[in-house]
Amino acid sequence: MYMKSYPLNDNQSRSAPTLFLISSYLVALFSFLLLSSCQSFQAPEFRNVDNIRLGKLGKNSSSILADVQYYNPNRTRLKLKSAKGEAWMDDVYLGRFEVDSLVEIPAMGNFSLPVKLDADMGKVLQHSLTALLSREVRIRIKGTARVGKSFFYINYPIEYEGAQKLDQLLNKK
Repeated sequence: MYMKSYPLNDNQSRSAPTLFLISSYLVALFSFLLLSSCQSFQAPEFRNVDNIRLGKLGKNSSSILADVQYYNPNRTRLKLKSAKGEAWMDDVYLGRFEVDSLVEIPAMGNFSLPVKLDADMGKVLQHSLTALLSREVRIRIKGTARVGKSFFYINYPIEYEGAQKLDQLLNKK
């Protein structure tokens, strides 16, 4: 069977490249706006740890629950969908942490993250006496957080390392 092809008229031949060009410009503009807004983003500032409590107690591992306080220096409100990673105290591996609830982060304000740490109790107890005697510990945290606004979320790396005085860390003055 023979099929006959018909040439496109002038309006049809111009509309496809024009539509492609417009969509390319929109994608480029959106990418530029997205990248420029991400460059001015400042990482939240760690404040302290409140409300430390024992969740599930086990022989080898236990859940430690705490509220970690931060300050958001940015002029934009955000939402944190989830966060996970690992924690160390004075180079001793404590375990994996997780934040699995939606947290509203106010613009230029304080906020609290409900953190669950699944800790190796043998290492925690072994190191706790040394930490209490030194009065200062070095905390290291590494992980990722799912942060965004409206329908757009990104995986943001979490990296913190610093010396903390135990009385300030536990909010005792």
